[in-house]
Amino acid sequence: MITPGEAKCSIQWIFQNTIKDSKEDLTELLIFFRIFSNHFQIDFEKLDYLFEIYTLPKSNQEDLFVLESYKKFISKHPDEKQDYLSFLSKVLNYINKSQEENNIVLEMFQKEQPSIKYEQEQMNCVIEEKLANLIGLENIKLEIRNLQNLALINKKRASNGLKSNTIAMHMVFSGSPGTGKTTVARIIGEIYYSFGIIEKSEVLEVAREDLVAEYLGQSEIKTKKVLESARGGVLFIDEAYALSDTEDDYGKAVINTLLKFMEDHRDDTLIIIAGYTDEMNHFIKSNPGLESRFNTFLNFPNYTNEELLEILKIQIATNDYQISLEELEKVKEKIAKVKKEDKTFANGRFVRNLFEKAIKKQATRLINLSNPTKQDLMTLTYEDFID
Repeated sequence: MITPGEAKCSIQWIFQNTIKDSKEDLTELLIFFRIFSNHFQIDFEKLDYLFEIYTLPKSNQEDLFVLESYKKFISKHPDEKQDYLSFLSKVLNYINKSQEENNIVLEMFQKEQPSIKYEQEQMNCVIEEKLANLIGLENIKLEIRNLQNLALINKKRASNGLKSNTIAMHMVFSGSPGTGKTTVARIIGEIYYSFGIIEKSEVLEVAREDLVAEYLGQSEIKTKKVLESARGGVLFIDEAYALSDTEDDYGKAVINTLLKFMEDHRDDTLIIIAGYTDEMNHFIKSNPGLESRFNTFLNFPNYTNEELLEILKIQIATNDYQISLEELEKVKEKIAKVKKEDKTFANGRFVRNLFEKAIKKQATRLINLSNPTKQDLMTLTYEDFID
């Protein structure tokens, strides 16, 4: 026998977990009970008790149907499907004495499987938010989409009792400085966390000096502490090739410790190593263990003139500055003359330095004005970008 209190708590749980902030989901849920009341002989007084502040909308539906809000819920929270059905069963048994009729409804819900569509929409929102200000790097964005698709299909396989394919966690980022490697590492960490692949979104950024100790035998201890701190999240090792570019055994000890950790925690911790393209290729090939553990390689190309200009425009706008199209075209010509073939070309950092020099020159230009206007304070000119 279901008590009124149990029924009330059950419907409140369903509301809180499926509706959240969506009025559409609330309407769908109320319509479901309207249709249910049209089909079966229920106790309307008990139904009114459960929906004290809600009005059941009219519906032209003829057939009992599975709620869209329920499908969304089990797509996002497949582990809580049985909890939902348990609470729904209590509600149905409270308002309708026919167990046979209630079982018909519950069977329809039980057969419903999580929908990739809703999970994909949720993931797309996360990805679009994270990649919104990422200029260029189309190959990187494509790889992130591929990782998303694998995560979705793995969830679907698990819900059907199939083995999931292990997601390729560890990655190699190669390219010139300032091409967004650290930024992308942070984005991937946030996305992996949103997907439920890792437990924390933090990215621990380290270099050789953070892993190698002063005395032989201490590097393993130092590295293990760093790895333990990164466990469950992302470890980003910049200029990783520096671990093997000397003859000493310090770097080798770090690499061996790193390899063991990567094997033991390949499913819960993401290791990203980064650096110049040629040096990273040589580094990976120098050790069979590294080659076997890294199978996702992302190359970060130099930005084009148009992309560099786009980055500059973002810098200008986000810092409350402005520049005319005519002046900006002159700046673009200046950018085009810079040699970008050199592997040390700083890409995004070059643009940031260019912008910072410009605002310094603007400040020197304006300091002689007795009372610069707001427009003066915001406006940059081509002369501000000239060395």
